[in-house]
Amino acid sequence: MRFTLVCLVVSALGCGDDGVDQPPPREVMLEAVVGADGLSADVPFEIPEGTRSVTIVVEGAKDSLYALGAFAMGDGAELVNLPAGAPGPAMQATYEQEQIGQLAGDLYQSIRLGTFTHVYPYRPGQIVVEGNAYLRVASNRPGPVKIRILMPEDDGANALPLNIYIVSDTLADPDTPAFRSEVTRLLAQANVNVTFNLVERIPGTALERITDFSEPQEAPTSMSAMLPGLVADRMTTGLDIFFVEALPSGVGGLALGTPGPPIRGTYYFGVVVRGGLPAVELARITAHEAGHFLGLQHVQNRGISGRIYPDPLDDTTPGVDNLMEGGSLLTPHQAFALSRSALLEVRP
Repeated sequence: MRFTLVCLVVSALGCGDDGVDQPPPREVMLEAVVGADGLSADVPFEIPEGTRSVTIVVEGAKDSLYALGAFAMGDGAELVNLPAGAPGPAMQATYEQEQIGQLAGDLYQSIRLGTFTHVYPYRPGQIVVEGNAYLRVASNRPGPVKIRILMPEDDGANALPLNIYIVSDTLADPDTPAFRSEVTRLLAQANVNVTFNLVERIPGTALERITDFSEPQEAPTSMSAMLPGLVADRMTTGLDIFFVEALPSGVGGLALGTPGPPIRGTYYFGVVVRGGLPAVELARITAHEAGHFLGLQHVQNRGISGRIYPDPLDDTTPGVDNLMEGGSLLTPHQAFALSRSALLEVRP
């Protein structure tokens, strides 16, 4: 028998002291238990009016895979529609054998080890419907999970603050005028206004040279996933960019999530870039990985089987200049996906 324990950490819909109904909260924290069949029971929550996006973050055991087993908004339409049967074997096959991590069904989502993130909408035409919603968590293993749901207001937020951390005693400071200018230019194509909160050097760690790398995404125990712990106590907003001396051969950068959890303190918060490259190339890698973290996929990926997995957008084309395929341009649909991120802020 499955059961769900729901714990709202902020006040739910109700009457305030003045007797006026209060709107539902824009951030909730919940708990659930995945049963032996690989699914939790329905986890209810409420979507406020005027919501930009719904970001769902599921955290569980670090050796378990997670995704959404069901998701419906105020209109009651179920968006995932998994194939019949327990989801665990299919999750393991696509993640471990195919090394892609896309779960079958109608919702484009990326399976993750330990902490899963999904942002909706992720393409034009998808609408956030206010009202009573619910989700189910899918996993390859039973056990408890914590769920955090962020539902930022659709207030025109488009500022993306960056926090630059140089994880090295000797690496040259990447924060040059040429670097800032190019990062700003690349993301401005999507009407994302890049700002810079801080630049900080972090010497004396054992993480300046990252030697491990895994597909389809990093594991909670990887060296890269240890980097956010260096700055988890920083009181700042925005996205963390970690510059290191080295990454494995052929890797110029990596995002700790596609999309990543927009929550400081989680081990998947941030992107990693190999420093020491020319400013324009550093900027392109930084913008590319930031794009992943905010929700952009590669234009296409190839699984171990040789099968091609395209992104979920209709206006991207393989082989055409694109920031998410070794180039520098962004399409209108990619701009839409970026604009839904809960990391974006309203700034004067």
